Amino acid sequence: MKHFLIGLAMLSVFQVSCSSSQHSKDEDEAIKELSVRKVDIDNMMSDSTLHVLVKVKGNRELQLVENRRYPRNIETTYNLLRDTTGRIVFISEMPYNASSEWFIAYKSYFDENGKLFAFQRQNNFLNNGCTHGAAMENSIGYYNQDFLLVDSLYTITDTYKKPLDKKACKFPYSFKYTINKTLDDYIAAKNIKLAVLEKARESDTTSLQSPGS
Repeated sequence: MKHFLIGLAMLSVFQVSCSSSQHSKDEDEAIKELSVRKVDIDNMMSDSTLHVLVKVKGNRELQLVENRRYPRNIETTYNLLRDTTGRIVFISEMPYNASSEWFIAYKSYFDENGKLFAFQRQNNFLNNGCTHGAAMENSIGYYNQDFLLVDSLYTITDTYKKPLDKKACKFPYSFKYTINKTLDDYIAAKNIKLAVLEKARESDTTSLQSPGS
């Protein structure tokens, strides 16, 4: 009887171990898929595929930038990317800094259902106390369908990609920011008008048509 109970205990431990191993493997595959999806979206970006909107001081409505004709008094610039079906899959938010002492980009990546699956924050800044030039801070978070953080990556380097000691750095330009879990939440929070984007999309379609079409 004693040997039987020991055998059951060992079998139970083995089953739990196999279950945990499989769960870990499934998680790793899911994280890898999110990473690949982000890279695919990054590879889609170019001057011709991105739509640019700007927030101008004193005006809540965002303006569409066409032919690189930027207005004055810009507070924030947004870059938006659509996939081949017309869905918005990426939006970056870049606050304007007149002093050029820092550059910050908040990048949101959305899946086919409009749910955020990756968020990246890039902060390149001077006056850091740990290198003579700019410190290059980069953080990426990956999220599952329930908006739970499943993986993250953080690096801080100098302009030559040499790792810096974070504890030795000062962060005078770390501002508060919000991560929106869905595309709808993002559009509402930033007052993005889809009609403006449709106008840009129609303009792009027209420019691709031949004169005889």
